[in-house]
Order: sequence, then structure tokens, then C-alpha cells
Amino acid sequence: MKVLVTVKPVADPNTPPAAWIAEQEGKGGSVNDVANYFDLIAVEQAIRLKDIGVTDICIVSVTDDSKMAQVRSAIAMGANRATLIDPEGKQLGAYQLAASIAHVVKKEEPAFVLMGKQATDDDASQVGPLLAGMLGWPQATFVSEIGFNDDRSRVTVGRETDEGVEVLDVKLPAIITCDLRLNEPRYATLPNLIKSKKAPMERLKFTDLGIEDKPRVTVEAYSLPPGRSGKAKMVADTAELLTTLKDMKLVD
Repeated sequence: MKVLVTVKPVADPNTPPAAWIAEQEGKGGSVNDVANYFDLIAVEQAIRLKDIGVTDICIVSVTDDSKMAQVRSAIAMGANRATLIDPEGKQLGAYQLAASIAHVVKKEEPAFVLMGKQATDDDASQVGPLLAGMLGWPQATFVSEIGFNDDRSRVTVGRETDEGVEVLDVKLPAIITCDLRLNEPRYATLPNLIKSKKAPMERLKFTDLGIEDKPRVTVEAYSLPPGRSGKAKMVADTAELLTTLKDMKLVD
């Protein structure tokens, strides 16, 4: 059974917002890249599914060689190989990312695709649903539980919602996006990181895929939220608190 798992290099979540904005605007900024944590959860889940017959785990990433360390770390966890799609310096939106991954899915014909529920840089959660729509596949998003039937033709998932856990029965092939509580990713050991450099790596160029490169959504600018005044006022009781909030026109 073959499974594709997407991995996106993102800015370290601990990066100061000002440094991240500076890098996005081409004004410098010290930003350390890491593999998207939700994607690592997807990689971990694929590895755990070897017990039910997963024999080929292919990492798919839309990035260039400058961020290969993040792709290698996913391979070192236990994946077999990877396909790298070079954006060639283009700022690709969610549509272009999904279309690029769809190209690989159609070529590889996996049993299903595992993805992180979102990327920690933009938190958009768009690529998974877009990919499902392009392929015409069913999708299960925000998944925290996974179980397969005997012939591996269907998967039962528990997906987290505001009201609790929703249980779905999904026919394969499908797109499955992984939530935080699905598992805890293992660490890539140093010997496996060294071995990952010899793993098969297919390289594609975005411009060779025949996908429109014009973004459908553009970001006009980034800005930090206004700073707080740092002033605080102590109140004696609830009545005074309500009076103060009304004076500030924060409540009616």
C-alpha cells in the first residue's frame, strides 16, 4: 500500500513576528525554518500504518533545495523516498500548491494522502480541501483518530469539532488531514538523518507542470498589532468593573 505525505517547511513558531514580517517583505530578518509540526504528525501516522500494510511512504514537498533539511528530517523518521517540487522562486498560493501536489498524486496513485490539518505559518487549512476538490476524492479533516476496515477500502476517522468528536466512514482513496492529538511524532535519529541523504529523490519544476502561476489571492501588506498601553486599573468589585467597561465603551 502506497501513501503520500505532504511536508511544508515553515518558519519556527518561536520566531518573533517582526522578524518573520521582515523576511516576507525582503528586508532581512533572522528566521529559522522547521518542518510543519502537523505534517510531522501525518508522517508519524503513515509510519505507524506499516503494521496494516503500508509499504511505500513518499514525502511530497513544494520547496527548493535550500530547505531540504526539513524534508530530510521527515524521510529520516521512516519514509522511503520523496518528491520535491521546486517553486523556482515563485510565491505560490494555496491553489498552486494543491495543483502541484495533485500532479504527483495522479502520477503515483496512492491509497490515500496524509497531510497536516494546517501550516503553522499562515494557518489557512486550504490546501487539503482544495486538493480533494481537484482530485474529486472524499476528505476527512482535523482527524484525531484513524481506523481501517479489513480490506483497507474504507477508513473510519474521528474528527474534532467544536461540539466534540465527529465519526466519519470514508471510502478510499481520500485526503486525510491530521490534528494535534492523533499522535506524537518521533525524533529523527542522527544515523537515519545520514541515511536520508541516500533516499530516492525525484525533483520536478513548477513551470513544467502546466499550472497557472498567477496567485488567486495576494497579500497586500503585513503589520504588527498596536502595542498595549501597559496601564492597569484595579476595581473593587463586579459592579465597578461593569461601570468601568461601560465608560470605556467596551460593553453596552
